[in-house]
Amino acid sequence: MDWLNLFRTGVKRFLLLQSSLLLLATAMQGTLFGQEPIPRVCVVVGAEGEPQYGKMFELWRKDWSKAAEGMTVQWIGREDTPERVSESIALNDRDILKNWIAGVESAVKEETYWLILIGHGTFDGKSAKFNLRGADVSALELGSWLEGSKHRWVIAVCASSSGPFLPALSRQGRTVITATKSGAEANFSRFGGFLAQSISDISSDLDHDQAISAMEAFVSASRKTEQYYEENKLLATEHALLDDNGDGKGTGVDFYRGLKPIKRSDKGLLDGDMSRGVRLKASPNQETLSSEAKTIVSDLEKQIEALRAKKETMEESQYYAELERLLTELARTLYPESK
Repeated sequence: MDWLNLFRTGVKRFLLLQSSLLLLATAMQGTLFGQEPIPRVCVVVGAEGEPQYGKMFELWRKDWSKAAEGMTVQWIGREDTPERVSESIALNDRDILKNWIAGVESAVKEETYWLILIGHGTFDGKSAKFNLRGADVSALELGSWLEGSKHRWVIAVCASSSGPFLPALSRQGRTVITATKSGAEANFSRFGGFLAQSISDISSDLDHDQAISAMEAFVSASRKTEQYYEENKLLATEHALLDDNGDGKGTGVDFYRGLKPIKRSDKGLLDGDMSRGVRLKASPNQETLSSEAKTIVSDLEKQIEALRAKKETMEESQYYAELERLLTELARTLYPESK
């Protein structure tokens, strides 16, 4: 290796260290002064492969930008990403993603973070990977970066062959969405585009609470994906899954009518209970609540999630009586004028 390559390698390592320290310092500053430490939404645009896909991915990115309007977003996969200093010594997208996750984990306060991957994926029979510009990231690598996280997560891997990411990322307190049910579904996936649309489309608000949950966005995007293949008379080559109970198995949209389960799964408990209460943006009703009321709402939502998790072990009458009590209390908190 000549002196120029040694110099570039040294500078790159310095920038990587500097980026990590900056994220840590920012997180500490946010903890000390009550500021949001780092963006709670990260959108990663993978390698385009061909120009036609790059144009599609850019449209999906714009839809996420619209959905997250007013929020600070960590964008990865764009030339103007701050961490990309110059072509010769820039941090690659894999490094930037890893650093962002490290910054999240340094934050003391427990929060909900959203990680959206849009692009292409591959599967060689053993390892599934998401295609980044430069070095790719595997399902197991991403899982290891998130291992032991104290935060709640919504992670959507919107790519072909993304199914193996689901068991690798599944944990209690996480909502994991994959565009395909297995690594074998290797054709180009369109689910990510419909998810980007659905997260801010009012028609996705299936429970009419004026906010769109992760579950609602998943159901809406899955139905739009099905409709695309039906209208174009094509055999569906992607079947999205959602996992939010930590069993790593996932549930497809065909198990629901709207948000209501319509059949049992032979793989275990159905998913959806937790992700119904996870929203990118709060309902306008919650925006006007006091800090005390917001704390009460958050606590009630957690109680409802816990109750739903115990449904199979409870008497039906007991379950619905307790659910009615919690929902009534939630409604009284959200709509105090209706008491």
